Amino acid sequence: MIHYIFSDKTGTLTKNIMDFKRMTVAEVSYGCKNPKPQNYAPGVTNVNFEDELFFRHLDNPNEKNHINVKKFIECLGICHTVITEEKKDLKT
Repeated sequence: MIHYIFSDKTGTLTKNIMDFKRMTVAEVSYGCKNPKPQNYAPGVTNVNFEDELFFRHLDNPNEKNHINVKKFIECLGICHTVITEEKKDLKT
């Protein structure tokens, strides 16, 4: 379960852009402060994430933090693809 999500909003006020660079999952920090530019698939924007440890944990089911990393990525994906709406004409 995710208890908190913190994000650094540097750049969002001046450029209206926030890049994903770092995260912490179950007390393990992933990502670099100054990552090298990465080549992502077309359409992937605002991501500049680099961390070999993260990908080792994600790819190896025997790693202690594997399931936490998988759940974090799943929740992150759901947060960005699920759109909620409130219907005003609900009948009870």
